[in-house]
Amino acid sequence: MEFREIIAVTGLAGLKRLVTNRNDGLILSELDGSNKKFYSNRQHMFSPLENIAIYTDEDTVALLDVLIEMKNQKASNAPVDPNSPNDSLRNYLGSILPNFDRERVNVSDIKKLIKWYNILEDLDVIKKPAVAEGDEAKTTVKKEVAKAKPVAPAKDVVVQKQSVAKPRMTKNKV
Repeated sequence: MEFREIIAVTGLAGLKRLVTNRNDGLILSELDGSNKKFYSNRQHMFSPLENIAIYTDEDTVALLDVLIEMKNQKASNAPVDPNSPNDSLRNYLGSILPNFDRERVNVSDIKKLIKWYNILEDLDVIKKPAVAEGDEAKTTVKKEVAKAKPVAPAKDVVVQKQSVAKPRMTKNKV
């Protein structure tokens, strides 16, 4: 399972895994692959975890980067219980991400972050996505194309209209 396949669904606790998408919703399963079910766009909103970011004072930080930092600091700074007091939750996130925006990041968001971390750590999903050799070659080619000098536009070509004779309609007299 990859990080990009994991979806948070409004109105449902926990996380789901994307199986396939349809025009009117998504087919999702539990993270272990069991219990596939259709979820409608009309009733739910879907948030892929790779699109979620945490506000900081300057910009935002991707959720995966925060989860990786939590994993790196686990030995020295273990995650607190999601039901801990608000101050300890904010202090924990402050130790992981010192410049997080304390006004825009709610305590409920920190609780959700810790719960998601606990779920994803057991599945060994928290890791940087590997760049495939083909993708690396594509990015190299794109950089080389971007560095190329722009080509001067071709001179305008004037096309002359050719007159085409229209057939005449004649009346046949019988």
